[in-house]
Amino acid sequence: MEYYVYKHIRKKDGSTFYIGKGKEHRVESDKGRNTHWKRIVKKDGGFDSEIIKDGLSEDEAFNLEVKLISEIGLDNLCNMTEGGSGGNTYTEETRLRISKQFTGRIVSDETRKKQSEAQTGKISYWKGKKRPAHSDKMKQLVKEGVYKDNGKWFPTEETKRKMSEAAKRKKIRRVVCEFCDKELPSSHLTRHQISKNCLGNTK
Repeated sequence: MEYYVYKHIRKKDGSTFYIGKGKEHRVESDKGRNTHWKRIVKKDGGFDSEIIKDGLSEDEAFNLEVKLISEIGLDNLCNMTEGGSGGNTYTEETRLRISKQFTGRIVSDETRKKQSEAQTGKISYWKGKKRPAHSDKMKQLVKEGVYKDNGKWFPTEETKRKMSEAAKRKKIRRVVCEFCDKELPSSHLTRHQISKNCLGNTK
């Protein structure tokens, strides 16, 4: 199957805002696009597309995609990675951009309701199933007194020491919620702001 490399062009000013690799009708599709891409297209009322080069093998398409993204600059595009097969390889600039998208985001009551409804009634994959290796390990820990029959965990002194040392080495960046002025770890900010614990975001 032959591949091609394409670009998406803004209707607003004719600038290139996305570089991609695909086959068949991928160049025209709006499926599977990231949030940044969707915002631009919604704002402009659509997008134009152009196939830069076709008749390529998958490796050739990957290489050309990486080359073009590098030439234009990732900060000038809405691509989330530098292209190529390493789809999860984010640059520091991209990580910062993703972080900014979620930091301080206000989640509406309607969105919270949808999130709650989506989780309601879900059944755990492991419900009613046995995990032999896990069960044997738990039985041994109960026998050793690390776990009690009610599932409560009693860490050994050695485990406590290791946990304490690991916590001291770990550097946690703390931030202040802009809605309720509560200080908390940065990794907890988004979850906090969509919860009822965020006093500045509840009605």
